[in-house]
Amino acid sequence: MNGRDLIFFDLGSVVCRFYPERRLAAIRAATGLDEREIHARIWGSGLDDQMDRGRYSLDEACRAVADALGCPIAPDTLLTAWARAWDTDPDVLAIVDALRRDGRRTAMLSDNGPLLLATLPRHFRELPPRFEPLCFSSELCAVKPTLECFTRALARAGVAPERALLIDDVPENAEGARAHGLEGIVFTGAAELRRSLAQLGIAC
Repeated sequence: MNGRDLIFFDLGSVVCRFYPERRLAAIRAATGLDEREIHARIWGSGLDDQMDRGRYSLDEACRAVADALGCPIAPDTLLTAWARAWDTDPDVLAIVDALRRDGRRTAMLSDNGPLLLATLPRHFRELPPRFEPLCFSSELCAVKPTLECFTRALARAGVAPERALLIDDVPENAEGARAHGLEGIVFTGAAELRRSLAQLGIAC
């Protein structure tokens, strides 16, 4: 087997297609606020970035978002709205399944916060069984492509960097992985991913 036997997948725009406008629409429906105002209060303010970096627990994040919006929103409603931004990509999951059948470990390394992590058991039940460990930046308290992020994710997985590979749609993250001893593949689609893995001697 090729030496890269632990493969980290990014979540947004890799494992899942990303539709942020659907999340904004769902929050608007729950609060009545204008979507531009919602974006400004959660993303423009830096709140989402702080959640990604582990500054908030799940309960604290739910309260912080409600406070930022200036109106109550039940945690269950917020999590359901948050999940609307993602749809799993069946072509990528087929690659994950093939890798696992070949005896490789698949893990997740995502720059996301506690809100998305909490939606997985309810809205994306197909994901947790396929990825071990699930490494979210909010739990690692570090984001890609920093050394801290990769070091903590590798420690959770229990592997050395030369045994791991990152698949990410952001070129800087793939480059950062390579700079820290992992292999890195820039994701542009499932078909191209299969070809890139094959070039590394990884069949899927």
